Amino acid sequence: MADIGYSFPQFSKLPPELRDLIWGYAFPEARIYEVLDSPCSSPSQGGPSAKLMFADVRNEPPPALARVCRDSRQAVLRYYKPLAFSGIVKHINLSRDILLLDSYLQVRRLLKVTRLLSQIESVRRGASRIALGTSWGLHTGLHLRLFHKAVRTTQNMARLLEHLSKFTNLEAIILVVYQRSAFNLTFSQPNRTTVPWDHHDLWEAYHYRFNVNFNLENYWLRRPHQTKLVRYDPDVYKTEKPFVSTRISKSCCRDPQPRGYQVRDLKRMFEKSLRSAAENGRFSAAGLYEPPKLETATLTWIYKGVGYGDYP
Repeated sequence: MADIGYSFPQFSKLPPELRDLIWGYAFPEARIYEVLDSPCSSPSQGGPSAKLMFADVRNEPPPALARVCRDSRQAVLRYYKPLAFSGIVKHINLSRDILLLDSYLQVRRLLKVTRLLSQIESVRRGASRIALGTSWGLHTGLHLRLFHKAVRTTQNMARLLEHLSKFTNLEAIILVVYQRSAFNLTFSQPNRTTVPWDHHDLWEAYHYRFNVNFNLENYWLRRPHQTKLVRYDPDVYKTEKPFVSTRISKSCCRDPQPRGYQVRDLKRMFEKSLRSAAENGRFSAAGLYEPPKLETATLTWIYKGVGYGDYP
């Protein structure tokens, strides 16, 4: 009788659309995949997929939900399709997951990666959100390379928007205004008792819980990291522009995130440039193009540490 309470034999009789909707609640949260141009690619060899690469150069199988049962696997594989860049295959749901073009990409490389992505059929039709990394420093402020004074902003923005206009289902561009790293590590030695060490925050941008295995022969068994994207609302941080001073207060040092006015200024500048490029460009047959909405968010990279076991 106990099995009856935990079984639902009528589930397989539901319409496939309803079953997919139910399985969708168990899908993983939106994941971040950093994409960049491949340094080993040749202009005359391969298609656009061979000229791109993932920053995390490890194959990634479908989510763990695909191993629950046959029905769950079919539901997962209907949404998580294999995407191969330079021979590395990852199963990605482009309607949920996000492609990140980080800030270290120079303007020419950023435009190149965007153009190559727009030439891949599955990405062009499936991608719903693309994230752009920004540069931020405590003393230098918040910047986007497209707006650097040494770069012709109008021309580059027009090229970027021309490539983005080819994505048929692109809903939003996300400006990642702040990135942080979180570590979950524990000190241990072979043949000795593991001694966990809960360390307090050494710096606001990093969170540590050390769990390091001193057997360095297994350092490559590092588990893949997770990502957490949190929407950043600049209106919540209504800190006004500080007075110019050579002395940095302790509260400022312990709060390394960008100020609300910095995010608002960058977002306003980006929206203005997008609007101007859309009005002056010819990206559609009708001559009118509505650029995707602009969002701001913070990104946390969560590392799980090293240890023994099968490589995931």
